[in-house]
Amino acid sequence: MAQQINLLTPILLAPKRYFSALTLVQATGLLLVAGLAAALWLQQRDRSAEAQHQALLAQYTTERQQLAVAQAGLPAPLDAATVQQQLLPLTAGNADLRALLKVLGVDTAGQHHSDLLALLATTLPESAWLTELRYTPGRVELVGGTLDTAVLRPWLARLASHPLLAGQELSALRVERLGAPGTQAGGDPLLSRGSPLMASGLPVWAFRVVSAPAQAASAAPGVAR
Repeated sequence: MAQQINLLTPILLAPKRYFSALTLVQATGLLLVAGLAAALWLQQRDRSAEAQHQALLAQYTTERQQLAVAQAGLPAPLDAATVQQQLLPLTAGNADLRALLKVLGVDTAGQHHSDLLALLATTLPESAWLTELRYTPGRVELVGGTLDTAVLRPWLARLASHPLLAGQELSALRVERLGAPGTQAGGDPLLSRGSPLMASGLPVWAFRVVSAPAQAASAAPGVAR
């Protein structure tokens, strides 16, 4: 059997150099370039931050000057005693106006004109409409039309329970069938001759309601019809 013997000693071979002088120089050059780039980037960043800081300082200085000018233009603070002295006639005037509103009866919750309008808007039947509303303390007048007269009485009873109509009775009710001889539509365009509602052939009634004091209404029940 043939055999081969290596008589060359490995120590005598040329060793492999992993870190040669050229490799070290190249690595050093790369590190220097990277360090220089990082330094330039940091320097540029510091300059940008410094510029922003200076801009903010200039803005704050301008705002401080504007604030100083505004403060200089403000009137001198009033003394508390002077303010109290000026409030006395206003307070007295408010008290007088409040007393007058109570005398007139319009300073109570639920007794404003807007409350009556809201009540009419929320309780008016779907088959009825209003063309005229007149209200003075102690008297209210409603003029309108309806397609069903049966809804008028419950509606008027609900209105009579409102605080604005306390002591009043909506009993003076006049209902007229339109189209009958001697009837007029008044100023209501819906009830005028030739209107689509009148041309539809539906039965239409015009009504007029005037409130009256409760005692007078009870003394003359024949007024309502």
